[in-house]
Amino acid sequence: MQPLAPPMLPSRTVAQFAGCCCLALGLLILSVLPATAHAAQFGEYEIKAGFLYNFLNFVSWNAEMERNPSQIVLMVFDTGAAGKAIADTLASETVRGKPLRVILSAQPADARKAHLVFVPTTSAGELDKIIQAVQGRPVLTVGESDNFIAAGGMINFVRQGAKIRFEINPRAVQGTGLKISSQLLKLAIITSGPHSNLTSTPLATLICRQRSGLPADAEI
Repeated sequence: MQPLAPPMLPSRTVAQFAGCCCLALGLLILSVLPATAHAAQFGEYEIKAGFLYNFLNFVSWNAEMERNPSQIVLMVFDTGAAGKAIADTLASETVRGKPLRVILSAQPADARKAHLVFVPTTSAGELDKIIQAVQGRPVLTVGESDNFIAAGGMINFVRQGAKIRFEINPRAVQGTGLKISSQLLKLAIITSGPHSNLTSTPLATLICRQRSGLPADAEI
């Protein structure tokens, strides 16, 4: 059996279709490899940038957000090292053919302008203000603190032993106009019940379709 390749993060140097398949494989590997294996080649927030990038590819926004054709906005509620690592990792990337703009901010009100907001532990003290700022709005909230889901967050990075995983709270998504792909849900720990087993082919196929501009029902 061939050894697992190192996790792949978004890269503008990879051909579109081949690159999307590497990204799909990368997300699957990141879901099962120990965190210590990640650290050997990538920093923690470079790894999480790869997750955030893929989250953007597996969430649909309501018509109001989808009508803006200019860019996809990812806000990191951190202006320090964590935010810079994510911004550098995702520089010049695109999501569904639109430029991805990463903004670093310490102002909760700025979250209303984003498609996705990531709240590192360095900003956990402002969590309630951020959740309140986007309450009922089509903004995907992602965190990494123990109380993130309880505070109303949607996706939260967690550790299972030495592995990095993520949990999803479907109830927090209801009523916001957001729709999370079932393919992403299959990889998550669902907070309201047991999570599904990890899968590979459906997720890899869906990423390849989206990154290559193929319709969702296209055969690959």
